[in-house]
Amino acid sequence: MDRLAKFGPYLKAIVAALVSGLIAFLSSLLTALQGEHTGFETITDGQWVTAILAFLIGLGISGGVTHQVRNRPLPDPVVRT
Repeated sequence: MDRLAKFGPYLKAIVAALVSGLIAFLSSLLTALQGEHTGFETITDGQWVTAILAFLIGLGISGGVTHQVRNRPLPDPVVRT
């Protein structure tokens, strides 16, 4: 439980960074795979570098921005009697 309390505020930023990086990586690969002759063996070294850079940039930007945005507090539950 102590770990959750310690890392809880950072989990949203970590998950957002990983998802954003993965989406950027996959979209770069999808762009490289389009065309008449497709397949992973047709991807050049430059296209792999571009996909990895897209992952790293997506990872860094979204993680940093998400970490700076505070979570909204949960509303108080309405108790009806």
